[in-house]
Amino acid sequence: MAKKKSNLTIIIGCGQLGSRIANEIYHDDANVIVIDRHEESFSRLDSSFGGLTITGDACDFEILKKAEIEKATCVIAVTDFENNNIFIGQAAKKMFNVEKVIIRIINNDLRPIYESMGIDTVCPAELSAAAVMDYYNRGIKDE
Repeated sequence: MAKKKSNLTIIIGCGQLGSRIANEIYHDDANVIVIDRHEESFSRLDSSFGGLTITGDACDFEILKKAEIEKATCVIAVTDFENNNIFIGQAAKKMFNVEKVIIRIINNDLRPIYESMGIDTVCPAELSAAAVMDYYNRGIKDE
């Protein structure tokens, strides 16, 4: 199923964010496996997407094993459920020894805890606020 450990990325969640990430990583010539609970979510992937898709709950270790998580160098958990992302991130890092783990979180106050475990975090609210402030500051300074 997987090419080689050096370029396998597993993406959990195929919503707007997950599908965009999957499409971009796939088009960068990486081996990509996308897991989502709902098969219809895979319709968000580009028609040229040639990675693999698995329908199921990634909190189930059998689904992770089916995706050959032990061969992954990167796991990205970007579901709408913060607790699932945290669980999957910890399992990927601690149980399956995945080198690079990135999770989407809502509560940015917990970032230091996850990063101390070697798990990178992305907080959409923080990123959005920074982008808005950038636009705001450019508009104010231009006047």
